[in-house]
Amino acid sequence: MAEKEKKVVTKTKPAPKKPTKAAKKEKKEVASIEEQRPAFETRDDIKRLVLYTVIVPRGQGDNIMRIFKLNKSSAQFLKYGEGTASNAIRDILGSEDTGKDIVYSIVREDAVPDIKKELDVYFVASKNNRGIAYTIRLTSVMGVKIYKFLTQTVRG
Repeated sequence: MAEKEKKVVTKTKPAPKKPTKAAKKEKKEVASIEEQRPAFETRDDIKRLVLYTVIVPRGQGDNIMRIFKLNKSSAQFLKYGEGTASNAIRDILGSEDTGKDIVYSIVREDAVPDIKKELDVYFVASKNNRGIAYTIRLTSVMGVKIYKFLTQTVRG
């Protein structure tokens, strides 16, 4: 019997393509533009951001979101929640409904005093307007474009 010949197939990677003259020229132009343009933090004043959270009875979230929009907040989020108070506590407080609107908004820290004043006016305006509000300072944001959107510093 004749032995079967085994074929060995080897695969080779194609040689990497050399960049064209046009690609090299474009890369140099982009690099020179980036060198000429100063970094964002040297051109613009960086403002701190906070996450403003307001918890109000169900149905009042839209009013709170309107306050944030009037104070130049770029992003507001409304989430529905349920209160955790027991029946005894709710009886003492005179509240039957446990539904809550939780409004989250990312705002510049320098806008917090104005928003607080408007929330104070809102909560004092009616006996039914009640809730809790607090802020949490954000320490970082991923990317300059997101920061510009959140602080409304995008230039056209």
